[in-house]
Amino acid sequence: MIESPAALAVRRLAAGDRAIILAHLLALDRDDRYGRFGSALSDHAIATYVGRLRLDHDAGFGIVDASGLLTGFIHLAVHAPSGEIGASVLPESRRQRLARRLFAAAFRHARHRSLDTIHLATGHPAALRICHTLGLAVDLRPTAPRAIVRLI
Repeated sequence: MIESPAALAVRRLAAGDRAIILAHLLALDRDDRYGRFGSALSDHAIATYVGRLRLDHDAGFGIVDASGLLTGFIHLAVHAPSGEIGASVLPESRRQRLARRLFAAAFRHARHRSLDTIHLATGHPAALRICHTLGLAVDLRPTAPRAIVRLI
């Protein structure tokens, strides 16, 4: 029986997961990289980013399918009292509420860490919809960060 993406669990990622994080991010096309990072990063820049992730201090959550592919990834960078989120879901796994589940996990963790606000650098429309669906207030701005999510 093949497990549907919607049934896969969101799990906390650790330093040992860097290879699947890198593979996930490298699989993103130019437009998806722009939506994720606010810039169409090169493969080298993505590898540098993954190498610098502080998953022991920050938090990364992912959804890994039965084959070991990271289909969705969210990184919560913690800069108390605020944080910043970057998220991505592979094209073939979209429209299955995976991003919503990742955002919910990241926001739970942010509250656990007593963060007041979360910055969304690009203010991607899908991310804004998810925040509204989760009942969170979002302040939009003309400059970076494009959106600030209030957790309290």
